Amino acid sequence: MELRQLTYFACLYREGSVTRAAQRLNIVQPALSMQIAKLESELGQTLFERTPKGMTPTAAGEHAFELFSPLLDQLVRARQELLGNRPEMTGSIRVGVIASAANAALSDTLAHFVEHYPDVQIYVTTGFSSELVEKLRTGELDCVVINQTFGQDDFAAREILDEELVVTTGARTAMLIPTPVPLHALASLNLVLPSRRHGLRQAIEDVLRAHSIEVRPQLEIDDTSVIEELIQRTNWVSILPAGMVNRGLVQGTLRVYGLAAPGVSRRMLCLSDPRRPSTLAETTFIDVLAGKLRALQLSTTAVTNVPMQIPLEDQNEDA
Repeated sequence: MELRQLTYFACLYREGSVTRAAQRLNIVQPALSMQIAKLESELGQTLFERTPKGMTPTAAGEHAFELFSPLLDQLVRARQELLGNRPEMTGSIRVGVIASAANAALSDTLAHFVEHYPDVQIYVTTGFSSELVEKLRTGELDCVVINQTFGQDDFAAREILDEELVVTTGARTAMLIPTPVPLHALASLNLVLPSRRHGLRQAIEDVLRAHSIEVRPQLEIDDTSVIEELIQRTNWVSILPAGMVNRGLVQGTLRVYGLAAPGVSRRMLCLSDPRRPSTLAETTFIDVLAGKLRALQLSTTAVTNVPMQIPLEDQNEDA
């Protein structure tokens, strides 16, 4: 039994897909399958079953993960302790991030790297998903974080976040409709949304179209930071990613409402060129960014799960 086999096994268990696990490990699928087969042969037990939903752990696989996972975690902690405070990463990374994800999560990630990995040179740019994919294709960027609505068949893809979108208003805007907000009620709101070239708008319209709902916003603004500022100052309403509006919630300038089932979400992916292995610095940067994005989303979602009441003074003022 080799450490490599256990690492591959744990990754496949978490990802539930040979394709995703191989991409995460930066190896080809046959190599992953071969190592899992060797581990199963040595243990004399089948660890996974192939199903329409992916690779499902057997009872033996579940038990093996319970036993192996703590050992792998201990090895990681031991390595980190032995390394101490010595910087272990150098080189440079070039990352593209969609503008709607360039919020506190990105600045927190950069601050983390500056503090912990001072020898890594970082270049970050923002833009639309299609623009970032083209820069990745031409070799201008090492990896890009985009919305899934754009094609990525020829790239290695790693899921970063499946993020809920929430109805967002200024703190003093009264919502005279039920909460969570039914999808059909969106058509009656004073909406400001990004244009159809924007990944967020595509994610919204994909869900609404499936339910024969059409929205025609009078205002279309591609810069989501401008949308956020506008709804803070007016009675306009938008549909924005949960993590993006977290700061406004904390500052008390925004109010958010969850959407009724099935809701709307956008799936964010990190794409890279499969012909070029990802560096440790690149992988670590994306790991940190994904963690920061998830933390913001969870913080906001915790608020949207609580029924929100319109303050009486707000209702009177808007009446």
